[in-house]
Amino acid sequence: MSSPEDFEMLRLQEQQEQVKLERELQQNHTISMHSHPRLSEYYTYMTAFVSLAIFVAAMLTILNISIYLTTVSRLRRHLNKPLLIPSIVMVSLYPVISVAALVTILVPYSWFICHTVMHAMFMVGGPTFRMLLFRYVESEQNYLKETSGEPVALNTPPCCCCCLCLPMVVPTKAKLCISRYMVWQMPFWQGSIMLVMNILYYRDLELYHEVVYFFIPFIIASIVLGAWSLQITVRMITKLHGDYQLRKKMFCLQLVVLLCKLQYLILYEQLNSLKLGGEYPINHTIYKQTIINILILVEMVLVSMLAQSAYRIPIQVQIDDSNRK
Repeated sequence: MSSPEDFEMLRLQEQQEQVKLERELQQNHTISMHSHPRLSEYYTYMTAFVSLAIFVAAMLTILNISIYLTTVSRLRRHLNKPLLIPSIVMVSLYPVISVAALVTILVPYSWFICHTVMHAMFMVGGPTFRMLLFRYVESEQNYLKETSGEPVALNTPPCCCCCLCLPMVVPTKAKLCISRYMVWQMPFWQGSIMLVMNILYYRDLELYHEVVYFFIPFIIASIVLGAWSLQITVRMITKLHGDYQLRKKMFCLQLVVLLCKLQYLILYEQLNSLKLGGEYPINHTIYKQTIINILILVEMVLVSMLAQSAYRIPIQVQIDDSNRK
């Protein structure tokens, strides 16, 4: 006959096995909620919500591209080559972001690559916009001649609060060179970080979740430095060409990082508190990414219209008319 101790041991073993089984079931449920399905599963079990989202996303992308082509056509009529190329690059950021958002909905597993493409648009737009600003005044050397050592304030966003004590600075070749490096560090510094993060995400997801928060301060510092330098440059050029809507153009560029980076990350975490979707494969993650990217597509249409208005000014036509007179 078995002793009471044997019965107690068996009971404890059964409880441990039951707890272990419950943990495995809960872990599998969490994985199924937050994992990305294979492409064949995604299209086999597609719901009406996802089908409608794909249709709406395609229409919004086509609308954004149409706005872009209209803007480029107007720019080609009004600008010469030195101003035309960087202006076209600047208005090209928004349809590229729209295409990346559409691809995320069509191929959910590619979301991190597409998110990197959205982030890269700010890295590309920053140096291009600085180049465009100084082409409005022909060159950095010509700006120094026209301003004749007029001092510039450094207390501009996003460092307007912490730089109140800094004195006004007289632009020189060396200081403009520092400003150039503050902008050009973005594609190299952030590009290297995003490349490493992509490799970690698709090769070792656990390691990615462990180290991703260590990269965030470096990305933020790089964005703040670049945006600060651009804001100072906008203030400098606005004194010479206040009618070129430079602040409006800068705002369009800033919306890229605000909507595609900051808003994306905030919504990605906040939507986890809501129950979306069903079981695998059309799960919570699919619904969450679809909602975020539809919102970005709508916003990019509005930003494209704002950029079309900002780059509407026929700068070169005005210069040609004055030359004829």
